[in-house]
Amino acid sequence: MKKITLFIILSLFFYSCKAQEKVTITLRYIGYKYNTTHNSSFISMGLQFLKEGSDTVSINKKLPFDTTEHKVYDLGIYYNCHLKEGTVYTITLKKICTDSIPDIPNDYYKLNTIPDKNDCSKFVEFEKHTPYKYEGNYEKYVDINNTLYEIIGLSPPDGCFFSN
Repeated sequence: MKKITLFIILSLFFYSCKAQEKVTITLRYIGYKYNTTHNSSFISMGLQFLKEGSDTVSINKKLPFDTTEHKVYDLGIYYNCHLKEGTVYTITLKKICTDSIPDIPNDYYKLNTIPDKNDCSKFVEFEKHTPYKYEGNYEKYVDINNTLYEIIGLSPPDGCFFSN
């Protein structure tokens, strides 16, 4: 019985630590592309970056989309930073689980994803359409290859222009 209890405690510890991994990447911003999502009230904005060499990395933001007015609500990333094309950024990301996101109403990751059983930061999307409602701050939460991250650092600060 003690071995089973120890195994469960270690498994939970490993599971919770796995989602706390941090990574810092340095990339050149080259633009963005919009893609559809599994919810008509959101659109995916793929921020396109070049790694050293020629690899392209896409960091996806799920943005509220008003289908009646055909308007995307984009307040930038991190703390309202709109990236400048050609600028080299250093971005620090922390892997998180969907339940680590504060209770933001209408959050895409809570509405349209199911976490992986082995790694809660990885997810599978499913279709669930909700009425449009813009309520919250979505700027810090992004995904790369269906893994959820929180942006915890972005530099250079002068590489941003800010929205109101």
